[in-house]
Amino acid sequence: MTAAPGVYGICGGGTGGHIFPALAVVRELQKLAPDAKVYYFGKEKGMEEDLAQQRKLSFIGLKLSGLSRSLTWKNAVSLWQAGAGIGRARHTINQTGIQAILGTGGYVCGPVMLAAANLGIPSIIHESNFFPGLTNRWLGRWVTQVAVSHAPTGKHFSADKVVVTGFPLREGLDALDRESGCKVFGLDPARKILFVFPGSQAARRINRAIADLLPRLNQALPGLQMIWMTGEADYAMAKRVCEKSSVKVSLHAFVHEVPQAYAAADLVLARAGAGTIAELSTTGKPALLVPYPHAAANHQVHNAEVLQKYGSAEMMEDDGLNDETLLARLMKVFKRLRYMNDCGAVLRAGYPKYAARDLAGMLIALAAKKTKERSRLG
Repeated sequence: MTAAPGVYGICGGGTGGHIFPALAVVRELQKLAPDAKVYYFGKEKGMEEDLAQQRKLSFIGLKLSGLSRSLTWKNAVSLWQAGAGIGRARHTINQTGIQAILGTGGYVCGPVMLAAANLGIPSIIHESNFFPGLTNRWLGRWVTQVAVSHAPTGKHFSADKVVVTGFPLREGLDALDRESGCKVFGLDPARKILFVFPGSQAARRINRAIADLLPRLNQALPGLQMIWMTGEADYAMAKRVCEKSSVKVSLHAFVHEVPQAYAAADLVLARAGAGTIAELSTTGKPALLVPYPHAAANHQVHNAEVLQKYGSAEMMEDDGLNDETLLARLMKVFKRLRYMNDCGAVLRAGYPKYAARDLAGMLIALAAKKTKERSRLG
């Protein structure tokens, strides 16, 4: 059974960890209400604009910049832009008849959610990290509901607003076998595979350490293969290194076939963003995590610590990461893969897998309630 069509707003931007969950919810929303109209609010000329338009979504671009934690004149510009963003969001909501809005993170959510609250439009924020950022903690006072990926996160918000949903995951993440994954990347399923996946913003320090250790990787870990996502900035450097190496590497500036990469991998080397943590929880894959050291409220460390407690991941600091320290840690982790896989299976069994569908259903329910209220008031 499909839901009645409606008009919905989705906002999230800045990083893949905010954008891909938003798009996952859009996908489920369009399944539940095929005739629904969806407007995507994002940063003007941000990566979300391209991704939203690829999916033929109506994109509303806001010209925004983040606030600095130090006193600077640029903060005055950011505040002025935020005010203008609230105005544009209000205008769009009024013009389009948006009935409910979801925000998945990034500073674009602030103006959009405040505009919705000001107009009495029901809204949901989704907090994906274990420790919520300052913006979401503040927005939690104004929105209708707060969806969280992890139950302990709910203590930072009003209890009557909190719903535990898990993290909205990309489609097909846990539906592929190892052989089909290896086929996509041209790798041998009989040999160990390391998936280097530092996230949508990539990671210069991780890339540099991998490049420096590659010449002696075969000697230390014979037969190891790699899927290596470098980001655009480091791709040319990595390509030169790989051309001189005997290690079998499937090299990419950006990996689009992420479900296949997880299916192929024995171990994932990554940052500890919320999206990566959710994907590791869903797949149960062992991981070596290097939290981004400048993340707000050190939230990537908090994220990594949870998987470390489960036993499916180990963590090492970005500071001091180099080819020597990384190689020593990789050798240690590969010896513990069986134990880490067992721990990952336990984590995988209990992790919520239907967050995107549940959030889409929540949006539809809020829109229906709002429509009913309007009808009653005439």
